[in-house]
Amino acid sequence: MNFFKRALCAIGYYKRNTLLLFLIFTILFTMVLSGLCVRQASVDTARQMGIQIGGSVVIESKDEDERGPAGLTLESAEKIAAHPAVQSATFMSSVTANSRRGFTPASARSNYEREEPPPRDQNITLLGCNKVHPTLRDESRIIEGRRPKEGEKGYAVVSSYISTGGFLEVHPGDIITISGSREGEEEIDLEVIGVYYSEVTRPAKNPEGRAVNCLFVDLDTVEAIRGTTNLQGGEFVLKDPAEMPSLLADIEAMGLPDRANFGMISLDGDYQKISISMDTIVTMATLIFWAAIALGAILLTALVMISLSSREFEIGVLLSMGEGRGKVILQLAIETLVPVLLGATAGALLSTRTAVFAAELLGAASRGVEVGIGGWAVGAAYLCGVGLALLASCVTAYKIFTFKPKKLMMAIE
Repeated sequence: MNFFKRALCAIGYYKRNTLLLFLIFTILFTMVLSGLCVRQASVDTARQMGIQIGGSVVIESKDEDERGPAGLTLESAEKIAAHPAVQSATFMSSVTANSRRGFTPASARSNYEREEPPPRDQNITLLGCNKVHPTLRDESRIIEGRRPKEGEKGYAVVSSYISTGGFLEVHPGDIITISGSREGEEEIDLEVIGVYYSEVTRPAKNPEGRAVNCLFVDLDTVEAIRGTTNLQGGEFVLKDPAEMPSLLADIEAMGLPDRANFGMISLDGDYQKISISMDTIVTMATLIFWAAIALGAILLTALVMISLSSREFEIGVLLSMGEGRGKVILQLAIETLVPVLLGATAGALLSTRTAVFAAELLGAASRGVEVGIGGWAVGAAYLCGVGLALLASCVTAYKIFTFKPKKLMMAIE
């Protein structure tokens, strides 16, 4: 009888050992696959939640001149916006200006006791943006008209105080005229498209501090008044907040000529909180995986040693009859490998339910994250099974190569 047939007969003959190996490794591989499943579910859920929560880098200019921020250039901002990790970019700038025709700043109404508005007033702050300004988007309420559309030019969104509180009423559809704060500068006509109201107060040095006298306009209007393309700052929204460290590092590595003139603030606090929680789950799942592998190695080695000690007579007979040691080792390896692989198969089937439980526990299903036992996980389980069987075979080989058949038979007799 060849070694393969002997191995199959031994698997049926030593039912207890075979069943014990099968049950132990079914439990262990269920733990292994569960750990891999939970780990992958945690990683995918964290990534999905991060994308939903979002993250951004805010860049603020450090330097200002008499007409506003002078640090960050439009060229540098566009270079950052072109980074693969950036989903969208908002550029902002500000400048002081004069009111010319069609409206009056709120401060002028208290400073002048007259029926006619003053010819000009320098208390106007223009807040320019290539999209909807974050302050207008997040901290203000449109009470008349609308917010600007992306790419729209020649518009103005005025405060409710300017709209209805003084010398001249201003409403959507009206044309107002502004100019730079210096004499003789070109006048610019803007169409009022909306009226906003904001209760947010800011420090006096902030260009948005006098909220009642802020006009939200397009970026080109601010650039025309200032004569430069320098920006107050920018907001760069990331595709995935996990790429925040690499983006910040890449910005430093770009060698921007004005890098010393602006600061960067990463707004990914909410993502970091979630990431820390998910990292803990990933760590625990990884520990479960390695603990199950280590426990499997220890248990399999112990069972093989016990099996060898109880089958010394059988092995001695085979060796005495001239059976090669290699074939005996292969026979015992097959006897170990079959129940281990069957246990891996059973573990894969049982872990399907674990995947569903992990999806519910992590809230992955509600976020559209598919959680299950993938082919790679099952393949990893089988590879682990083969690896453990090979480890046990090394122990078996060592023991068999140290056997002396005659001495063994005489000791048994």
